[in-house]
Amino acid sequence: MACAVNVRTLEWVRDALEAARVLQRANLPAGAAGAPWSGASIDSRAECAGRIFFALVGERTDGHLHTAAAFGAGSPALVVSDATTMDDLDARGAPAFLVSDTRAALTELARAYRMHLGARVVAVTGSSGKTTTKEYVRAVLKSKFRVHANPGNFNSLVGVPVTILGADEHCQYLVCEVGANQRGEIDALGGLLRPDVALITNIGDAHVGYFGSRAAIAAEKGSLLAHLARGGSAVLPRDDEYFEKLGAIVQGKVSSFGRSPAADFRLANVVFANGGLAFTVNGEPLSLSAVGDYNALNACAAFAVGDVCGVDATRMREALSSVRPMPGRGRIHALAGVTLVDESYNASPASMTRSLAMLAALPARRRVAVLGDMKELGDETVPLHRAIGAELGASKIDRVFWLGEQGETVRAAAAAARPGLRVEVHARLESLVDAVRAELGAGDVVLVKASRACRLDELVTAVVDGLGRDN
Repeated sequence: MACAVNVRTLEWVRDALEAARVLQRANLPAGAAGAPWSGASIDSRAECAGRIFFALVGERTDGHLHTAAAFGAGSPALVVSDATTMDDLDARGAPAFLVSDTRAALTELARAYRMHLGARVVAVTGSSGKTTTKEYVRAVLKSKFRVHANPGNFNSLVGVPVTILGADEHCQYLVCEVGANQRGEIDALGGLLRPDVALITNIGDAHVGYFGSRAAIAAEKGSLLAHLARGGSAVLPRDDEYFEKLGAIVQGKVSSFGRSPAADFRLANVVFANGGLAFTVNGEPLSLSAVGDYNALNACAAFAVGDVCGVDATRMREALSSVRPMPGRGRIHALAGVTLVDESYNASPASMTRSLAMLAALPARRRVAVLGDMKELGDETVPLHRAIGAELGASKIDRVFWLGEQGETVRAAAAAARPGLRVEVHARLESLVDAVRAELGAGDVVLVKASRACRLDELVTAVVDGLGRDN
């Protein structure tokens, strides 16, 4: 979008919203048109200083109720869709924009800013491992370039526009995780981002209840590839059964990663060593402060992206070794002789299977799995939980705790596979916390994993705090 004014002024915001045909009325008091902005905010409790506040209307709250708080917290302007709120802001002398739809305004402003940015865009999607892989990509690219990326997993139809608007005009790479739990989201975000590099981590069964099948999930993830910029590159999982179908979408270069000898970036020699992972990619020795060979595969994908973007192997080796797992995504706690692997952020059947294999492979006095229901599986809920129970029964895991209504299904399947395996089912988080804290002892390795709705992050906090006090 060609603009004669500085894009970081409210004058540019007004012109961009007007061009998008969402602006109904603007109030820029004298001198405010040239006021600077540095990003977008959708939560008055978060950082608002310098950021334009968008009053989004959601299921639980209405952002219009918090415009005064956002303005008081330093927001230079507010975007609203309620005329009464607009009149109140006018009376306060607050710079404000009345639009037909605040969510559409957020998207369209991000679209205009994306067209202005000179940064190359790397988009990361997949059924699992997106956030961890995005952090690896960020670290690899940051070793050479100025990089802006989603905070956490800000990967939605709201989070991605906020991420775009938060990018510095001088950044060289914008790294965006892209997620979806319904059809059409990735297509919409792909059209917004128009990535120069698109990475798909894998095709699994996360959110299969929404999409209906893995084939539909593959089609949703693959829709990102149709939006590659001219001359762009796709980085795809060579071991995945949908690799060929995904590659056929790409109008550009395809690079592959995986364990297959046919992969352009081949992962090999994965071992658990010194509390982390050591492995090679195309013969280059690499290491991570993480467990689970799936993290080595995520790092392999990031290595491929780095190579496509011109980062040398030495920089990537140092960058990957310095990344620490995020809370809920493989962070390791070692207290009072107990090692706890925190994967509490989320769970799908595929990621649960990989995590259980990781736990079974770790050296320990006892291997303890603290698990919970996997959500959004629709008609596949019972059979997929039954399959996890069978895997538990066939594994080298010594003790299982389960939180949620699928616990009896899991327990029955585990008992059929190994009658001696004790699976303790809890309906309440509080009772599970007490049971787990009473059970653990020195030499135990514990995996904590479930869908977010199970709130096992609270269990992690309670157990770690208890072990810390005991220690």
